[in-house]
Amino acid sequence: MIKVSYGSKSLESLNRNKTGKSKKQKTEPEQEKMRTMIHSIIGDLESVIRKGIEQQKAETRNMNEVLESVEGLFGIKAKEESDNTFSIDGTAFTADELQKTVGVLKGTEGEISAHITESKLLDYINYAHFEIARNVVDKYSKKNLNTQQTELVIKALNSFIEKAQEVHDSIIKRIFEKTQDKYYGYKVTDTAVNDDLATVTGDKVVASNQDLINRITFLFSSVDFSDSAAVSKVINDFKGMVIPAYKEVTEDTEKLEDKLSYDELSLSKTIKNFMNHVSA
Repeated sequence: MIKVSYGSKSLESLNRNKTGKSKKQKTEPEQEKMRTMIHSIIGDLESVIRKGIEQQKAETRNMNEVLESVEGLFGIKAKEESDNTFSIDGTAFTADELQKTVGVLKGTEGEISAHITESKLLDYINYAHFEIARNVVDKYSKKNLNTQQTELVIKALNSFIEKAQEVHDSIIKRIFEKTQDKYYGYKVTDTAVNDDLATVTGDKVVASNQDLINRITFLFSSVDFSDSAAVSKVINDFKGMVIPAYKEVTEDTEKLEDKLSYDELSLSKTIKNFMNHVSA
């Protein structure tokens, strides 16, 4: 019989390798290690899937909250056009645009409301807050939204501010009467209750000088609130404008300084909060 060799291996040894008789078997610890690794991979995949489902549910909840807020902010319900597109009064928004815009408007309107007293009457600082809001929201909208979207957003904010003014005006008609004072030209009638009108300005909390209101509005209309120097200047300018008005209702220097310090802190905080809303 002829023995055939291939290099250093004989035909017999090749046959043994082919049939697997000499193949090394995995040990029990190696098999257990493999099973553990497979289970770990499956567990990681299940965790990723669960997180994905939870995130999708959270996004759905958030979007539902956004849609519920739209009617209160814009006075009309949003219409879903597709999975990622909604329209408000014929103006289209992507889901992301709508979510951010609603957040900006809710934050802005909440900030305005926080500075209107329980009496719902407006003082000069409230008109400053109104115009700060218009300024910030206008700049945000023009930077992040198209012209049609911007017009809708500004309209919604103005509507909110107008409603605050309407409430103020209705209270004036109901319980106040006109006086000859230049800046706080109203007083509570003798028959009206004055329980919730007590402020540092006594019963004369009603800003009545339209010229001063207009000047305050113009003052804050074009300020770049990202510029700290510009913010400091506009607040100081505001304080200079309202000092004659505050002096009309108090000659007490300490009370006057307290009121001006309050205004400075209020305006600084409001501007910072507004800027945070539009940058979130």
